[in-house]
Amino acid sequence: MLALVAEPVGATPWGNERFVLTPDLSARLVRDHTGGRQGMQYDLAFDAYAKLGTPQRDVATVVAQVYLSRVQRHPAPPPFFDGPSDTEFLPMITTINLHLTEDRRLNLKVGHLELPYGLEATISNAGELRGFTLGPNTALMVDWGATLNGTLERFQYDVGVGRGSGMFYADNFDPYSLFGRIGSPVDTETYGGVTGWGFSVFRGKVLNPARTAVHLRQRVAVDGQVYVGPLGLLGELSTGSNGEGAGRARVLNGLAEANLTSRRETLSGYVQLVGERTSAGGRGVRTWTQVVGVRWTPAPGWILSAARDERIWRQPGTPPQVFLNLQVRRRL
Repeated sequence: MLALVAEPVGATPWGNERFVLTPDLSARLVRDHTGGRQGMQYDLAFDAYAKLGTPQRDVATVVAQVYLSRVQRHPAPPPFFDGPSDTEFLPMITTINLHLTEDRRLNLKVGHLELPYGLEATISNAGELRGFTLGPNTALMVDWGATLNGTLERFQYDVGVGRGSGMFYADNFDPYSLFGRIGSPVDTETYGGVTGWGFSVFRGKVLNPARTAVHLRQRVAVDGQVYVGPLGLLGELSTGSNGEGAGRARVLNGLAEANLTSRRETLSGYVQLVGERTSAGGRGVRTWTQVVGVRWTPAPGWILSAARDERIWRQPGTPPQVFLNLQVRRRL
């Protein structure tokens, strides 16, 4: 008989080693320094983690991460909000990972999952100000789908197919996504990351945020991380194309990051440089984004973050765009 085995070992007010429920609250101030506008984003989230199985072995792992989010006069709201002031219920990550073999070398994950692509696959940054290139690059960060995944002695893999509709399940225009990553074995995602490498692929006809059309994106990427004491160096290089036929554009983008973490891991800072080149019909557009951020955990469960994001458009007459983000987060 399959059951949720909930042993009391390591019990906390919110769970034990086989079931954990974590409420997560945050408030974020977003200021568009260039345009002189500012707004807020509020998130109430619940993270649930459970192991299903028998007394002899684990059969599946269930992860559920749901958000109730509100933006108010947001100068640049995420695409799943209907304008600068809106409230949405967001099923961020909701998956069940079936362990087809006891050693977890072969698993089947089904549900609303994060795409296994690039640096983001091994670094936990949900709800954080620190970000990478996954969303802007593939036009998807999460999707409804299924993957075959597993961890072997020298590498791990995650390959799957998705709906191509992103945050919300939709069947307009028959979108789809195909994706995969192979890289160094990592036991779990952490904010700091671990030394390793990865190779990723993506192809999809992705539904746009307004759900009115699909557009083709194709990518391949390599990524790597190296940590020496408190210093971390990260890099990702991706190439591919947007569109098809006469409207096809070549895309090359990359990210480099240097970060420092205190000995007790309560204070960390990072500097990122992100570049992108898009070319079509003999003409190209380049953009550079510079990000400086800091993250402080003054007490368990409290996270204070700040980041300055400056996008430099390499087009005549287009001024740089600067955003300042401040966030208070409480994980109970």
